[in-house]
Formats: sequence, structure tokens, C-alpha cells
Amino acid sequence: MRELFVDRYCAAMPETERTTPFGEETIIWTVRGHMFAAYAVDGEGVTVRMADKVSAQKMVGERRAVSAPYLKGDGWVLLPWDTPPDELRSRINKSYRLVFNDGNHQG
Repeated sequence: MRELFVDRYCAAMPETERTTPFGEETIIWTVRGHMFAAYAVDGEGVTVRMADKVSAQKMVGERRAVSAPYLKGDGWVLLPWDTPPDELRSRINKSYRLVFNDGNHQG
């Protein structure tokens, strides 16, 4: 159910694409070719980008997220599926904007 929630929310954002570069079990949402959200089918939650490593560590310290096991040290966290929908939406939106804005500053 939460996977459908993430898919619908991400699909409504401008210039996004749902990809499966690592196989059908791993869903990667990109904006302009760069990842902003990801989850594993039947996984524990959705991975999003935080503003920086410090904000990611704060979320982990508050036990609102865990370190993204496959994106160590880059300001990414995994939000558990039991995260309230409003917070999921907010974190996905912030991750999208961070990645979208980074793309506007590149070459």
C-alpha cells in the first residue's frame, strides 16, 4: 500500500521517472536522471535525500529514520513505512527539490 502511495506521489511531480535499473524489485524515482527516492518491493521503507549528512544523522538519532544501507555518508536515510503519510510526503518533496535544484546548478 505505501509503495503505491510513493509511486502516485512521485509520478505527480514534474520531470520524474520511475526506473528499475537494479531489477524489478528495486524502484528508483529520478528527476532529470538523478535519484530522489527509492524503495525495495516488500522492503522496510523509502529512501530519500536529506539536505546534508548532519540532518540525516539527526533523523537517525531521533529514530525517525535509519541510515540508508546502500548510500552511506551521503545524506540519505530510509524512512520506515510506518512514517506518517504527511511526513513521507514532506520528506519525498524535500528530496525531490534538493535533487531538482542540484540539477539546475550543474554545467
